[in-house]
Amino acid sequence: MRRAPRRTAAVLTALAALIGTTMTGSPGTGALADVPCGLPRLDLHHAEGVGSWDETYPRPVGTVDAVMLFLSFPDSRPYATPAAIAEDYFPATSDFFRDASYGRMELSVRVIEQWITMPQDSTAYGIQRDWDPALRAAYVSDALAVLAPLADLGAYDVVYLVADPGAPGVDSDATKVVNFDQPVTVGDDQLHRIVTVFERRPPDRNVLAHETGHVFDLPDLYHRPEDALGDWDTYVGDWDLMGSQFGLAPEPFAWHKWRLGWLDAGHVDCVVGPGTTQHTLQPLTAPLDRVPPEADTRLAVVRTGPDEVLVAEARTAAGNDADTCTAGVLLYLVRGDVPSAEGPITVLDGHPDTAACEVTSVHPRLADAPLTTGESYYDAERGVRVEVGERTVTGGWHVTITRE
Repeated sequence: MRRAPRRTAAVLTALAALIGTTMTGSPGTGALADVPCGLPRLDLHHAEGVGSWDETYPRPVGTVDAVMLFLSFPDSRPYATPAAIAEDYFPATSDFFRDASYGRMELSVRVIEQWITMPQDSTAYGIQRDWDPALRAAYVSDALAVLAPLADLGAYDVVYLVADPGAPGVDSDATKVVNFDQPVTVGDDQLHRIVTVFERRPPDRNVLAHETGHVFDLPDLYHRPEDALGDWDTYVGDWDLMGSQFGLAPEPFAWHKWRLGWLDAGHVDCVVGPGTTQHTLQPLTAPLDRVPPEADTRLAVVRTGPDEVLVAEARTAAGNDADTCTAGVLLYLVRGDVPSAEGPITVLDGHPDTAACEVTSVHPRLADAPLTTGESYYDAERGVRVEVGERTVTGGWHVTITRE
């Protein structure tokens, strides 16, 4: 039950010392995975293990309560209402997670339909992607101070702070989750993180779903190049929202669905020893009641090292992946010892000499990565071969995995 909103004092904490980048917070070190193919959780930001859950993050199962609040500035008069801006994000973001979670999660948002004025001009905060820590701390401190009387922030799992998109100092590249090294006290409540939204209109497609993924402890899967004009999408391309909100196939990887509790060990085929095994992969986006539970394999996982697995899953043009121009069995490596934004997941290109979706893909060379019937992939370094057989009546594929 939510408590009634109440007035509170300004945030009495040194936010400059408490605010980290999105590279803060970590799960327990060395937690054991619950099945042989589940990587352990290491002490890394957004580690890809599935053996434990960091309780400072909300569990994305059942109803997840969110609040969206709107910040204006003295140097700009908003040209749109909060309700209109909220429609840029909802119900699309809730729909994305409802579909991705097979209905196991409902993102319920309360929109505070008024502008709350910040004490300084938008240009005073130096808003940008690589934000000066002191200026970012000032922004967050001012925001929490003016917002606290309007909503019981601690009653929500997710807090979205949306800046006036027309303000001159707003930079869309600055949208991100701000984590606190230690919880910030606001009144009687403690916050571990907030989502700061600085999008122009219309916002980037799926941008809020991407940031909400961080609130659920998912890592960035993109590669940040040293050259500003370099390619950001070399690790996973269009595959998985956490790689790019612009991707043609933003459905979360089956590995992430397992981590988040949307799939369980019964949906996983585990390969731990040498030999040849047969698997029938159901389409990742298909409803969970489409086939009997005992036959509903969504990912085949090959253990290739103490902190590494190779995963196979079936991707089709349906659901959140409706815009993809290719389909088939997608292969990728998951590393539990690699932190967010440094390549914890890398897609294996089943067609390294070709590309696809040249106009619409964020990284055409990986757009045709999936294998189809009659094709195979051999990873010589790990001694693993994956061969794709015929389609199933439910739209998946039969797969043979040989581990040397």
